[in-house]
Amino acid sequence: MNEANGHTGSRFSTVVRRKHLPEEIAQVMERDIADGTLARGQRLPTEAALSEQFGVSRNVLREAMARLKRDGLIETRQGLGGFVCETPPSLAWRIGTENLSDEDDLRYIFELRAEVETGAAALAAERRTEPQLASIQDSLVRMGEAASNGADGVEADAAFHRSIAEAANNPYYRDFMIFLAVRVTQSIAAARQNSAQVDEWTPTAQREHESICEAIADQDADAARENVRSHLLSAAKRLGLIDKQN
Repeated sequence: MNEANGHTGSRFSTVVRRKHLPEEIAQVMERDIADGTLARGQRLPTEAALSEQFGVSRNVLREAMARLKRDGLIETRQGLGGFVCETPPSLAWRIGTENLSDEDDLRYIFELRAEVETGAAALAAERRTEPQLASIQDSLVRMGEAASNGADGVEADAAFHRSIAEAANNPYYRDFMIFLAVRVTQSIAAARQNSAQVDEWTPTAQREHESICEAIADQDADAARENVRSHLLSAAKRLGLIDKQN
C-alpha cells in the first residue's frame, strides 16, 4: 500500500468473484484484523483505494464495510475516514451470516444475553450517570427514527445494549459485552429482520426498549432487570426459538 497516502501496508487477499462479494471482502478484512495485519486503531485506505484493490464497485465495498462496522470491527471518524476499532470484539466468537438461520446457535445466544444483560440493566439503573442515560436515550431515539425510515436499526439497537452495559459502571460487564459484541449484534440483526416481516412486531420491539430505558431512568433496578428479560424472551419467541406458550 502507498505510504505516501498515509496508510501503512496491508496484505489484502485476492477475493474470488462469487455471488456474495461483500461477505467475502468482509471476511478477508476480518482475517487481516485478527492476525494484526490491520492493527488496532489503524487508519483504513480510502474507499476508492479499497475498491481498486479488491476489484469491486464502491457499492459492493460499502456493503462489506457496513457489515464490519455493524460487527464492531471498524469505525468512521468524522472528517478522517475509517479506522480499525481500538477494542474490536474477539473474532473467535464471530457468527457468520450463514449461521443466522441456525436456531440452536441463536437460542444459545439469547440464553446467554438473558443472563448477562439483565444484570447489567439492574446495575445501570442503580449506577448510571446523566450522560450515560442520555447515551441510552439517544440510541432509543435512533432506533425509532430507523423504524420510521424503513431502515434496519441494527446499529442503534446494538448501541442501546452496549450503552446499558457501559452504564452498569462495572468494567467487566463492559469488556464482556465487547467480547460478545459480534454475536450480540448478529442476534439483534436476526431479531430485527424477523420483526420487520410482521407489521406490529417492530413497534412492539420499540416499546420493549422504551420500557427498559424508562426503568433505568427511574433507577428501578428490578423493573430494568425484568424488562430486559421480557424483551429478550419476546424476541426469542418472535424468532420461533422457544414455545410461544412459555
